[in-house]
Amino acid sequence: MCALATLLLLGTLAQPASAKIYVYVDERGVPHYSNVQHDARYREYKPPPFIPPILRLPREVRGTDTRFLDEIERAARLYRVDPALVAAIIRVESDFQPRAVSPKGAQGLMQLMPATASRLGVRNVFDPEENIRGGTRHMRSLLDTFNNNLDLSLAAYNAGENLVQRVGGIPNIKETRDYVRSVKKYGRKETTILTAEQPRTPSTFRWVDQKGVLHLTNIPPVQRSEPDFSLLVSSSQSP
Repeated sequence: MCALATLLLLGTLAQPASAKIYVYVDERGVPHYSNVQHDARYREYKPPPFIPPILRLPREVRGTDTRFLDEIERAARLYRVDPALVAAIIRVESDFQPRAVSPKGAQGLMQLMPATASRLGVRNVFDPEENIRGGTRHMRSLLDTFNNNLDLSLAAYNAGENLVQRVGGIPNIKETRDYVRSVKKYGRKETTILTAEQPRTPSTFRWVDQKGVLHLTNIPPVQRSEPDFSLLVSSSQSP
């Protein structure tokens, strides 16, 4: 019996803002949640503060400028790419400078070439939100093309997917090899690429007993005796 891993999801319950949730951890380490404090074992549940993934990264990865955290989070969620990866690409590409232009003509935070930006529907390449959204969408496309292989996807972001496909690996170009190493270094090689499938969030079930007490659990109904379960959060739902 695994422990309930959907603590942040408790906030989605349709309860008044003042409603409290209590938790009790049994001898097997399984937490039990309820909106009623049955006995002294139940303690009021205090959810941990949410810290965006980017802020957990060292400063050299995300930069001292945090103006673009919201834009990165939105684009990363939309295209199912780890926001830490997006931040690391921006760090290497432009050092978080939205007006950056490379000698080859790449522009903006994620250094989009004009043709690429046009294909991605980016109208103002120097607008941080548009640029990040376009660059993240481009990275998602590369991850899909290269079966979520991070090295090949990053190499393609730098050198072009046609070249990477033609050589069947990272091109023997110093700039490209250094680029792949740098992004992975800034991401501390812990960047998790979300696959084309939705993230697998554990399901949570809820039921209300005859006394009107709400119960939350991650144990499917077939494994329990209590009737009238309803699925609160499904692993197949979008984040």
